[in-house]
Amino acid sequence: MTIKEALVWAREQLQEACERPAFEAELLLAYHLKQDRLYLITHESESVENVENLQKLVKRRAANEPYEYIVGEASFYDIHLAVEEGVLIPRPETEILIDRVSEIIEKENLTRIAEIGVGSGAISVVLARKFPNLNIIATDICEVPLKVAKRNIETFGLSEQIALRKSNLIDDVPEVLELVVSNPPYIAEDFLLASNVVDYEPKEALFGGSVGDELLKEIILDVKKRGIKYLVCEMGYDQKEPLQAFVNEVGVKSIYFYKDLAGFDRGFVIQFM
Repeated sequence: MTIKEALVWAREQLQEACERPAFEAELLLAYHLKQDRLYLITHESESVENVENLQKLVKRRAANEPYEYIVGEASFYDIHLAVEEGVLIPRPETEILIDRVSEIIEKENLTRIAEIGVGSGAISVVLARKFPNLNIIATDICEVPLKVAKRNIETFGLSEQIALRKSNLIDDVPEVLELVVSNPPYIAEDFLLASNVVDYEPKEALFGGSVGDELLKEIILDVKKRGIKYLVCEMGYDQKEPLQAFVNEVGVKSIYFYKDLAGFDRGFVIQFM
């Protein structure tokens, strides 16, 4: 089978599973060959070795397994991060969360923050790379994210800046903190997700309760109780009004909601004092 023939075959196999089957066929073949996509164009008549392995990769993607789990990494911000099943795949909209946090760090010259729900380490790794004087305590309640985050932290040489801790929220973080950031589970339990998400990505990183905003509210209360000045969180597109009502009851200095690139409400910044 030549490269050209392999692309035609893979594209046909991925018609049902992918919005861009031709593009993903190229990605998987390039990964299989350990080459870039340009190589496929300039060498389309060359034979593909170990076709059986390529077929396994395509079969996994045709069964809706996320591409990132198949290749073991995800592109995020300006880096590539190791990922695997049991860890949420970082999304582009979370880059906006990082930008909002970065603005506060620069303005207030913050040096000690915490991240709740470290996942792959995406948020903490990017922030630590941007701010060499920043110290981060990153928590998670699950072993797999802590393991994967540790790998990514070590890959980028950030072990001195980022400390990992197994903890529910910030229960086991007694240190004084200036800001907490989180992309917590915020999807309602009965919300229908695509197969490539619900069948593969960790449920504990997706679903935030029967309504969806329960964990967000718990985080708000925890951070306020601890006397931490700032909280920046990602949220669901339909959670602005209930969260606004909740903070009105709780009492905060200010809350600002921001939108994602599609124009949906996607997160908030709270100042408590």
